[in-house]
Amino acid sequence: MKAVSLNPSFMAFLLVLSSGCASTGTTRSSRMPSEQSGEEVHSLEPIIVKAYTAEQLSAEFDEARVILMEDRYAEAAPRFERLSKLATDPRLVALALFNAGVAYEGMGDRQQALVRHRELLGRYPRSRVVKASLVRISRLLGYLERWPELEETASLLLARKSLPVMDRIEALGALALALVAQGRLDDAQRFANRARDIIEENRFGQAGVPPVQLAQVAFAEGEVRRVRSERIKLVPVPANFVEVLEQRCGALLDAQRAYMDAMRSRDAHWSAMAGFRIGQLYQQLHREAMQIPSPAEATQAKKQLFEGAMRLRYRILLTKGLKMMEATLRMAQRTKESSFWVNRAREAKQQMEGALADEKAALAKLPYTEAEIREALERLKTRPKN
Repeated sequence: MKAVSLNPSFMAFLLVLSSGCASTGTTRSSRMPSEQSGEEVHSLEPIIVKAYTAEQLSAEFDEARVILMEDRYAEAAPRFERLSKLATDPRLVALALFNAGVAYEGMGDRQQALVRHRELLGRYPRSRVVKASLVRISRLLGYLERWPELEETASLLLARKSLPVMDRIEALGALALALVAQGRLDDAQRFANRARDIIEENRFGQAGVPPVQLAQVAFAEGEVRRVRSERIKLVPVPANFVEVLEQRCGALLDAQRAYMDAMRSRDAHWSAMAGFRIGQLYQQLHREAMQIPSPAEATQAKKQLFEGAMRLRYRILLTKGLKMMEATLRMAQRTKESSFWVNRAREAKQQMEGALADEKAALAKLPYTEAEIREALERLKTRPKN
């Protein structure tokens, strides 16, 4: 039977491993005969434990930071990960975690970026980079559409003392966006108004391209207006239909103006979100308009004429929505934007193309040409009112 002996160096190696504070060199095994029993025993050569000085870790951090600034995210991320595990200085570990999060975000791995920033907050809540990390977390949560968590993070940011004015605007916009996504329109409007007051007081965005922080506020305002506009229902048909339709169209245009303000920042992500929403406004209004039934007392011929008039009149909504989706997709291709919103715009574009084809086919089945339907509509406009 073979025996295994452990020499003092190997025992020291086990202690080093259990402490978790050093890395090891290469281990080599040798075999030698036992002088007493003639059996083979195993022994290990002494282990060389390499420790890193503060100066070496600092130099490695500087190298990794240069790589990060050159947008070589895939190279920077593992370097900062390694530093966060090797360093013992809390300040260096916190900075390594923060920069690892930035690198992962640059790579498009937002979930991993979120993990690193939250690790920083959990381990070093008093670090000088916590505020910047909270801002990054709010952006990541907004991108990932994790609204309750975004509400919590934005509230933490707003609770901090001496928050720079632009960070306060961003936090207010994030909170408004989180609230409207959860259906709390009045609360969302209140925080959006607070952000708008600061923006107007400081005259931000009045000249040149607005800062990207303003885009989030404008988009949140657009979301509030969109939801409120879609609460103005066309079906069942109200007695004051014309008035209600004007209210709905006016609310749609108000929402569109807010979304267009968001696009002024020329940020690809916010532009994709806003572009999709504008196209969706027209798509949704078309859906509802086509659900309006023909008058119950009308003859079959008049019902067919009513259907043709509705399809012809409201087809323009699909055309406008489709143009916006196409513009959004062109922008995304140009900027390499690839968020959920781009996929939604692509799906909506296909839906509207299909809907336009359906409209054309439905009109072709009617016993009236488009010219005849247009002529009938013109006669209605000039018909004297009783």
